[in-house]
Amino acid sequence: MVKQADPHRPPTVAALFDALAAYGESPALMTVREGAVEAISFAALHHDTRRLATGLLKAGLARGEGVVLYGANSPAWITVRGAVALAGGKTVALDHLTPVEEATRLIKDAGAGWVLADAGNAAALRALLPGESRLFRLADGRRSGDGETVPSWRSLLADEPAPLPEIDADNVDMLVYTSGTTGAPKGIELTHRMMMANVTAICAEGLVGPGDRALLPLPLHHVYPGLVGLLVPLTAGTAVVLPEAVTGPGILEALRLAEGSVVVGVPRLYGALLAGIESRIETRGRLLRMGFRAMLAISLLLRRRLGISVGRCLFGALHRQFAPRLRLLACGGAHLDIGVHWKLEALGWRVVNGYGLAETASIFTVNFPGARRIGSEGRPLGGGGVRIADPDVYGIGEIQLRGASVFAGYRNNPDASREAFTADGWFRTGDLGHIDRDGFLHVAGRLTEMIVLGGGKNVFPEDVEAVYGDNPLIADIAVLERDGVLVALVLPDFAAIAESGNTQVDSVIRVELATLSRRLPSWQRIAGYAIVRAPLPKTRLGKVRRFLLPEIYDTARSGGAAATAEPLAERDRDLLATEPAGAIWQWLASRYAARGVTLDTNPQLDLGIDSLGWMEIAIELDERFDVRLTEDQVAGIVTLRDLLSAAGAPPSAVEPTPGPSGPVRLTAEQRRWTTPMPAPLAFVAALVLALNRWVMRLVFRIEVRGLENLPARGPYMLAPNHASYLDAPAIAGALPFRIVRQIRWGGDARKMFSSWFGRLASRGARIFPINERAPQATLALAGSLLEKGHILVWFPEAWRTPDGRLQAFMPGVGTLLQHSGVLAVPVHIQGTFEAWPRDRRLPRVRRLRIVFGRPVTPATLSASGSGQTPEARIAEALHDAVAALAEPNASIAASG
Repeated sequence: MVKQADPHRPPTVAALFDALAAYGESPALMTVREGAVEAISFAALHHDTRRLATGLLKAGLARGEGVVLYGANSPAWITVRGAVALAGGKTVALDHLTPVEEATRLIKDAGAGWVLADAGNAAALRALLPGESRLFRLADGRRSGDGETVPSWRSLLADEPAPLPEIDADNVDMLVYTSGTTGAPKGIELTHRMMMANVTAICAEGLVGPGDRALLPLPLHHVYPGLVGLLVPLTAGTAVVLPEAVTGPGILEALRLAEGSVVVGVPRLYGALLAGIESRIETRGRLLRMGFRAMLAISLLLRRRLGISVGRCLFGALHRQFAPRLRLLACGGAHLDIGVHWKLEALGWRVVNGYGLAETASIFTVNFPGARRIGSEGRPLGGGGVRIADPDVYGIGEIQLRGASVFAGYRNNPDASREAFTADGWFRTGDLGHIDRDGFLHVAGRLTEMIVLGGGKNVFPEDVEAVYGDNPLIADIAVLERDGVLVALVLPDFAAIAESGNTQVDSVIRVELATLSRRLPSWQRIAGYAIVRAPLPKTRLGKVRRFLLPEIYDTARSGGAAATAEPLAERDRDLLATEPAGAIWQWLASRYAARGVTLDTNPQLDLGIDSLGWMEIAIELDERFDVRLTEDQVAGIVTLRDLLSAAGAPPSAVEPTPGPSGPVRLTAEQRRWTTPMPAPLAFVAALVLALNRWVMRLVFRIEVRGLENLPARGPYMLAPNHASYLDAPAIAGALPFRIVRQIRWGGDARKMFSSWFGRLASRGARIFPINERAPQATLALAGSLLEKGHILVWFPEAWRTPDGRLQAFMPGVGTLLQHSGVLAVPVHIQGTFEAWPRDRRLPRVRRLRIVFGRPVTPATLSASGSGQTPEARIAEALHDAVAALAEPNASIAASG
């Protein structure tokens, strides 16, 4: 408990800091810097806070006067925080990343005459604050970065502490501002009584003690880390550890160096921790992965069913590697996914989560170890009251609170204060939830964030985001409503997509979203999306600032980001001043004038250039500018800036690549796919084809139409829709052997040719590799097969459909047809999606139907399609021909 001069007086934050000396020379603050730990003892922190409080009073700080802290986490921030409480002042905590103009507005709103800020912020504030403001820097030294003299906070330290005034528990201890997730920030004044009601109740549970060290990666200007991550540990004699960086490596380094046993974090941090562990396991051998999953399943079963924790024993090596002493994870700020919670428990960590708002001094309900229900937010802390207003048939309604930690109203905002409370004095949280029969609170979402669709359906965006975000290729997603339907802003994980070998970012995201949609009821599925590259707007605790989403979505959909590009940096101006980069840039700007390109434009994502589409770019670069790019260079191009840099590389650094006048030479490995297979392998392949034909005809009862449209011999191309892994077997089973033996199938080089067995099986099945990262080589290989009279089966969608609908055809099929000049046969396959969709592990029996359309020339397709290039026109016309075969009343033959 906190030591008090008068045991009958309510505890205060001032008394908390005044009691620190009881823990003597034990470390109170531990800061990690450059691979070392710098510690400040409880005795030293006590002495410095009292000296600074004395200096503040001598300098004229009045009781209740505001002192702004506008800086990053540091021992100085904490020392000033304690000193202001001891002196009877009011700490005004601002995010150090808040723009200086906005910070100035908040400083004036707070009526604070004292400001302590980081060096950069202090220098910027000097010209904006009134002359009577007293400005100090939260750093040692005397001068700021711009040459203006801004004294250090240490200049306020008294030589020795003097007696300090008694502080009333009802005095305001801290003024914070809401994070602004729904609009302009509102000021919240928290008294000593409110703060200490939560601190005392949490400390009474004995979760931490003098032997612990609590890592605090969250910003102290938020009430949750300021109370749970600072005041609670200091009260319990626990050292507070400040990491050098809040990145994953920085946090792990701090845990190891400072021997952290507790982390005070938010759901995003723990989700990232778990994802990092699982991704590491996935890179290991198959036996290790299987062993990990088995142990996790056993640990999870014992933890959930019997309450037995064996995680630290089963995963001892993991704990030793990450943080040997880490045992407790405190989580707040947002809802923790129940799946993440259980997995963390199964791995051997104890998780304590709760619910609260800044208006309740951050904490109101807690899932303490002795009385908790995972998936809920726990029970009220310290005798607080919770009720559900106007519950629906499921018991869900607005969460309303009453208790010692609830604030009295917003500063200088009577209208908002009036709306925040019911007539009988309960605080309206704006959150929706229900209370189960054992008194545990379950939060469903924000009342103000709930989306009401045109049909009257209510959608909580976080529930939808949890489903769509459960994908390693999606870094983040935010759901909103536009024109009566759900849409989303999607931030792809570009690194993960590149690592997977895919170059078509938009196609990857489209397919993944459509596949994930099948997990949701129809009204919760998104009807549109926009891809962004910058992080979504969030508070420092990870909450989406939803009021900003509509403008971002509209801008992203309209391509406005490109039109509002910032002025060129000096290195970009130098790049465009060189040749041929400058000339190429002018050509690109003219070619894609309608798109509004910038140097940051992504060729695939913004301009629709697929892997084979690079062939056309390469040809024009060669013809116009005498620039030849290697396959490796093309694979490394992410932006047009990369393209220009590659084009301007010294000739010696560029391997010569034959232009369009001559074919690209095939490697020895590629030539293997154009030669007849050995007789034993051909015999086995023939048996497999016979078995496949029997299965397709008798099991799937395949119906075939339009065989008479097929030329007896190649070369030509079959262009079917792509709905399932059954598509290729269905085509092979539908065709007579005299045609099947001429067929060569295009297959993903990354998926099908990465092992010796895959290469052997592909050879036997007459599959040749398609490499998105080597479009010229792929085009050359396909062209060589056509020259030998083979029939190619090419899936122009490139991806299996996620929802059964025909997708857009990639321009690459147009490139291949344009260069080869062979006939294309549109093919429509029906039933394979229903038999084996993307989200099923095994197929089910369904009747199949295949229709072969009439052959059509590339010239005819180009004349009937639309698009900027012949390749795009061919792809679009071929798409329409395939789609026509699916219409119930359409002729079996496609027009053309």
